[in-house]
Amino acid sequence: MNIRHTINKLQKALIQHGHIYKIGTYQFYSEQQNRLITGYRITEKQTYRKKNGEMSKKDVELLNSCSQVELLKWFVGKWEEVRNENSVTYV
Repeated sequence: MNIRHTINKLQKALIQHGHIYKIGTYQFYSEQQNRLITGYRITEKQTYRKKNGEMSKKDVELLNSCSQVELLKWFVGKWEEVRNENSVTYV
C-alpha cells in the first residue's frame, strides 16, 4: 500500500466523522535540486465574521509541506484525535 492511498483512506474516514480537510497540490522548480518539487497544502473551511458583521467561510491553511510522509503523519494525528473524542465515556 502506498502513502497516498493511506492518506486518502484517512481523509475519507475523517470526512465520515464530519471533519473535512482538503489537500491541494502545487509545483515549483528547485534550482538547487534541478527538478520540479510538488508541495501539498491541507486546508479546512472555517467560519469568520466579516467587517460588516455577516458570517462567511474561508479556507484556512493547516499544513504546508513538500513531504507526503509529513502529510500522512498529520492525518494519523487527526484520526487519533477523532477516535479519542468518540471513545470518551460519560459517567
